[in-house]
Formats: sequence, C-alpha cells, structure tokens
Amino acid sequence: MENVLTIAIGAIKGTMSGEFSKGQTSEALRKAFIEMNGGSDKLNPKTFVRGNELYSAVEELIPTIVEEGLKDENPIFRLVEYKNIASGDVNEFYTSGEAVFIVADAAAGIRGVRRQRISGGEKVTVKTSMKIVRVYENLGRLLAGRITFDEFVTAVANSFKKTILADAYTAIAGMTENTPGLSSEYVYAGTFDEDKLLAIIEHVEAATGKTATIYGTKTALRKVTSADVSNEAKSDLYNMGFYGKFNGTAMVQLKQAHKPGTSNFILDDSKIYIIAGDDAPVKMVNEGEGIMLTREATENNDLTQEYVYGQAFGTGVICAEKMGIYTIAG
Repeated sequence: MENVLTIAIGAIKGTMSGEFSKGQTSEALRKAFIEMNGGSDKLNPKTFVRGNELYSAVEELIPTIVEEGLKDENPIFRLVEYKNIASGDVNEFYTSGEAVFIVADAAAGIRGVRRQRISGGEKVTVKTSMKIVRVYENLGRLLAGRITFDEFVTAVANSFKKTILADAYTAIAGMTENTPGLSSEYVYAGTFDEDKLLAIIEHVEAATGKTATIYGTKTALRKVTSADVSNEAKSDLYNMGFYGKFNGTAMVQLKQAHKPGTSNFILDDSKIYIIAGDDAPVKMVNEGEGIMLTREATENNDLTQEYVYGQAFGTGVICAEKMGIYTIAG
C-alpha cells in the first residue's frame, strides 16, 4: 500500500515524472484500489470497514487532497493567513499591539460572533470544528471506471473547498462598521462619493504606512467610478466589468459565493473593503488529521450506507491594522 500511496500522492500534487500519462497513472491506481478492495470494483459495506486496505488508503489520501485543493488562486486568499498544524504549524496568531484588535469566530451558518478585545503582543488561538465531505459515491464511481482518479480528487477537493471558502467569505462579510477601533474616518455608507473614498484610502494608508488595495465583488467594484476615465480604464471596464484602478489604487475582485445550501450570496454587493499591509485579517487553521466515519443506513431516508470524511478547520478574524469599509448605496 505504501507504493500505491506514494504514486497517488504524487498524482494529487502533480509531481509525477513524465514517464506515464495521467490516464495510465489513473488506470494503474484504479486497479490497485480494486486489488485493495478484495478484487472487486464495487464497494460492499460489509467489507469496506476500518482495517480494509482501501478504506485505510482513502483515509490517508484525503488530507493531501484537501491541502492541495486549498492552493487556490481565488483573491480571497490574499486576505487569509493559513496554517496547517499537521505540517508543523502552531494554532497561534501573534498580534503586534499597534491598534485596537478584535477576534471574531466566523463560520458559515453561525450568526453569533464572539468578539474579544486583546492587548498587544498576545498569541491568539482560532477555534476549530469538524467539516464533512461525502466519499462513498465518488469512490464507487472511480472503482467502476466511470471517473478518473483526477476527477475523484477534484470532486473531493471541491466539496471541502466550497465549505472552507464559505467560512472565509463569512469572515470577510463579518467585518463591519461595528468593528472596534474603526470610526467615521474609516467607515462610510451612502451614495458614491469620489472624495470620500479617497479620504478613506488616505486614512488607511496613513495609519498603516502601507499601500492600500480596494476589494469587493464585481458588482460592488462597478459602483466605484471616477470623473476622469482614461482609455485604459475603459478597457478594464470592457474586459473585467470594473475599473482596474481608482485614482491609482488597485481594485481586486472577490469572487461571489453562495451561502451553504442556498442561492443567496454571502458577500454584500454594495460593500467594498480598503485594506493595506501584509497582515491578512482572516485566520484559517487546518488541523490536518481527519477520520473516515460511517453513517448507518438507518440514518438515511433511502436506507443507503454512507461514508464521510471529517477534518477539523477553524476560521476567525483578527483585525490588527486599520482598514476601511465603504457601503455604496444604489
């Protein structure tokens, strides 16, 4: 099994040598998994239990699938400081003490947010909770040859990523005018006013000593206009749907996301965030040690057995530097 895991992890990370194609590697892994499953290409709840080679292999592989799946180019991760405890990181985030701080536990589906003032120079720990992804159906399709190993990895990774990103988005959305340490110089709501936004940017940059960037959804960024529009700005509007810069300050789109189980957006399409510096306000912890769990048939309406994988993640907010929030009416 050790050799199979080595090959599978290499395929997940994209570090395999060029000797074999993806298709050849996928088919070799499928056959190896079938052999681990007692020679059957079907999962049997009576034999697919802890101690079964295939069961153990999948449980070993999913943490790598999750970790690689979070290596995303989504701009949201520019605002996230990420730690993986299994890789040797410690679940601690240090605050420098140059401003008023806030710590907020933030998880999708949780309305209540715990806020706690912390003094400078403290180490803060982010609480974690179990996140679940279904395994059984996709694994069965892989053994039957209906999907490739890459497709199995992508399905599992995307399921986890959707849940984790929802927490990160909820954390961003939870930063409001009620955040301690902010004031009217940093937070404003009303019709768009070019001079007001310039003032907020200058306050943020003066407080941090760093260059600010404007973040928001495409719809929110479209509301940021300028009296003088260059040909380059018009090109940005045509290609991206919003101006790439506002009077020299870069604007970055945060991809919108749905609240879990709904068609409602998480991010406010009327709100933009002005953030400067290297300190990411969202803190994310991956404990990295998960476990395969069995949900008995009696727990499902159709009496089907189900296997899920659980891994602990935590997401919180630590605003250690001044930032701006502008809610644009209309």
